[in-house]
Amino acid sequence: MDERPPNLARAVTNVLNPFFIFTALFALVAFARSSLAGGAPYLALELLAAAVVAGYLFLMRRRRRVGDFWISARAERLIPAVVLLTAFVGLLVALALLDAPRDLFLLTLSMGLASAAVAAVTPFWKASAHCTVAGHAAVAGILLLGFPGLVFVLALPLVVWARVAPTAHTLPQTLAGTAVGAAFALLFLA
Repeated sequence: MDERPPNLARAVTNVLNPFFIFTALFALVAFARSSLAGGAPYLALELLAAAVVAGYLFLMRRRRRVGDFWISARAERLIPAVVLLTAFVGLLVALALLDAPRDLFLLTLSMGLASAAVAAVTPFWKASAHCTVAGHAAVAGILLLGFPGLVFVLALPLVVWARVAPTAHTLPQTLAGTAVGAAFALLFLA
């Protein structure tokens, strides 16, 4: 059997993962809404929050408490989801304390709420968190960045394909995740 399509899909999943997509969008918005020097502390905070979550996941993977870094098994997702949402709350508090630009705060809030919505559904149905972030970024990128935000729109079909091709998700699971992310971006940023 030819392994290239699943390997390519896994590579795309790893490159266009939720951490990278959200961090790229966050960075672009941070620097678009403040100076280069002004955006750097916001980006540092976001990178710290992402590192906490990624570090936790790597630790859980190392201890064999999760089957893989992307937590494919729904039963393993609850505690990592709580860690992720706690990181979002911490980031929001820090952004509020630093009087961050409103768009940056709302971007983070809407992404955190979209993640919470998908996490709440996970015990019953496996909506794609990758597609939630990609769908959110596609809409938020256009709303907050205009033309440069198209890069996130172009990434979205690749993320959907990369989750469906190796059977990590069904097409309805990816479309549901995309719709949740897009809806929260529209609700908070339009």
